[in-house]
Amino acid sequence: MKRNLLIITMVFCAVSAWGQENMVTFSGGYSFANIEDTDNKATGWRINGLYEFCPNAGMLAHGLSFGFISLSGTKNSVTSTVHSFPLYYAPKVMFGKNRIKVFIKGAIGMQFATLNREGAVSFTDHDFGFYGGGGAGILLFLKDNIFINGEYEIAWASNSYYKDGWINTAGGGIGFKF
Repeated sequence: MKRNLLIITMVFCAVSAWGQENMVTFSGGYSFANIEDTDNKATGWRINGLYEFCPNAGMLAHGLSFGFISLSGTKNSVTSTVHSFPLYYAPKVMFGKNRIKVFIKGAIGMQFATLNREGAVSFTDHDFGFYGGGGAGILLFLKDNIFINGEYEIAWASNSYYKDGWINTAGGGIGFKF
């Protein structure tokens, strides 16, 4: 009896593993942010990598994302430069069939950041904190396993020692499904 139960469990695990879809996406784009308690508007760019798995090829995907965001802005001869390395869990709900899918996603995790201010008084600081937000986008499949994506994301990046802020990103990229 135990052997039969073990065989049935192994078969169900193997079937669910065959039903899983994995996706890898590489993207980049334009970023902008307002630094908290200042009128300094920073602009820059972002690159991002995302690994997702979609159990049983369903609507919900679970992802792990890592990226780099570079922002800089000048106001009253003070230049602020922020570099952020966000690492977060990215759940995604996809709607649509075949060649076009739209999605909404979340982002919850942490980010490591550096701040460099240059002006009358200059300083550099390194910190880490919370990273969380959401976004929406579209996947256009070129083939069954290759797609391009476009998306918009807004996220709150907090730090323990210096200013927090909302980071907005509009970008696109290429992805592979396997």
